[in-house]
Amino acid sequence: MKRILSITTALAVASIMLIGCASNNEEKIRSFEQLEGHSIVVQKGTMFETILKEQYPSYNVTSVPTFFGIYKTLVSGEAEYGLDEDVSASLILAGGLSIDTSYANQPPVPMGAIFNKSNTELKQQFDEFLTELDNSGKLAEIRTKWFNSIAPSSQPVPKCHVTEGTPIKAVIEADFPPFNLKNGKDISGLDVELLTMFADHINRPVELTILPFNELIPAVEQGKADMSISGISETDERKEHVLFSKPYNKTHMLIVSLKKVAY
Repeated sequence: MKRILSITTALAVASIMLIGCASNNEEKIRSFEQLEGHSIVVQKGTMFETILKEQYPSYNVTSVPTFFGIYKTLVSGEAEYGLDEDVSASLILAGGLSIDTSYANQPPVPMGAIFNKSNTELKQQFDEFLTELDNSGKLAEIRTKWFNSIAPSSQPVPKCHVTEGTPIKAVIEADFPPFNLKNGKDISGLDVELLTMFADHINRPVELTILPFNELIPAVEQGKADMSISGISETDERKEHVLFSKPYNKTHMLIVSLKKVAY
């Protein structure tokens, strides 16, 4: 039932056995430059992977399919540091895993829905919907609800009420709470709430397909899907392939590691 808590609790137990003696006075790593010589884990297809490949090609980097894999890799000792986003790292902390976090020396990055470059009308409709939601204060309420939830799976699953008409073909990761997650046979999260509200707003049903994160942008770019709203951060490289909506959130990059304890 509490998928997030069960995973992080298991990781926390494992970390107790794996963390060795260390000083609490060690200076925190706060920049990508300071990661040189250390082993690093990132999620495949994310902006973190792109930054490290392009700007720090000599670094020892492991890529994993999901953001949960970052913390599993840290606990197993296969990497010393991970790169994650502030909201998802907060969820891991709330779930019980003892981690250190520090903000990387990078500016906050806007997060938006993406659309095929030929589908400017749908993007414009989404931007108008998002503007209305923001101006009414409802967008802030939705973010607060999901960001403050220790167990996102306990929230009601958002549903689209429109059942007839041409469906919006959307793809989503469904493994990045609180933005998107599996909840039994359903898909839930902040992204899903925004998507279903948008579909109702333009009176169209939704056809939602789960894909790994690194396959979302190619699916939209190739026209296999109309859009994706799946915790996707806007970068110059990604804008070459798809259209980004107005941002519905800004994400901060974190450097994460297992908390070191002294005995």
